[in-house]
Amino acid sequence: MLNPRESLVGLSFLIGNDSGSREAKIGEVALAHKGILFFDELPHFGKNILEALREPLQDRRVHIARVNAKISYESDIMFVAAMNPCPCGNLLSKHKSCRCSPVEIKRYQNRLSDPFLDRIDIFVTMQEISSADRADITSAQMHAQVIDAFVRQKERGQERLNGKLSEEEIERYCLLENEAGNILSSAIAKFALSHRSIASIRKTARTIADLDGGETITKKDILEALSYRRRK
Repeated sequence: MLNPRESLVGLSFLIGNDSGSREAKIGEVALAHKGILFFDELPHFGKNILEALREPLQDRRVHIARVNAKISYESDIMFVAAMNPCPCGNLLSKHKSCRCSPVEIKRYQNRLSDPFLDRIDIFVTMQEISSADRADITSAQMHAQVIDAFVRQKERGQERLNGKLSEEEIERYCLLENEAGNILSSAIAKFALSHRSIASIRKTARTIADLDGGETITKKDILEALSYRRRK
C-alpha cells in the first residue's frame, strides 16, 4: 500500500525511471507484478506519478529508457485506489457537514485526469455504515461464486480472465442480448463513452453474468456494469 502522507513517493521509486541514474531500475509498479498495488488518498499523489501509471495500466508493462539501458518490465497488476469525495471527506455524509467550497471540491477532483480515470474499470461510492447493516452474503458464498465464475470462463475456452480480454476476445466472449446491446448503445451516445470505456463495461458485464451463471450478457448485467462507471 502506498500513502503519500507516509512516504515521499517519487516517480523513480514508483516506475523505476530515475533521471539521475544511467541505469534502469525497477520500481514499485513492476515489483507488484501479479499482485495488488493500492494507492490510499489517491488525489494527493503527484500528477506526474498518476499520469505515469497510464502506460502500465493499459499495456501491463513498464518501459524504462536510460542512457545505457532499455528495459521492459511486466506489470500485470490489480490497481486499487481510495479517495475522499472532497478535501474534508464529508461531502456525501448524512450526519456531518462538508466544510469545503465548490472551488475546493472541483480543484481536488480535477487532480485526476480523464485519461487516467478511464483506465480504471470499476468505481464504487462507499456509504456510511450503521448498526443495522447486515451482510447478505458470507465470505464462503462469495468465494464459491468467484470459483464458479472462473470455471465458466475456462469452459468457454478463454485463455485469459475477463478483465484481460483483448478486443477480439471481447467480441467473441462478451455477447450481449438485444436489449442489453440497445442499452449500451444508448449509454455510448448519451455519455460519449470512449472505446476503452466500452470495452471495460462489456468485460465487467461479462463477469457479472458469470457470477450469476448467465450464458450471455442481459439487460440487468449491462445496467449494473454501467452503474460502476465514473460519474462525471
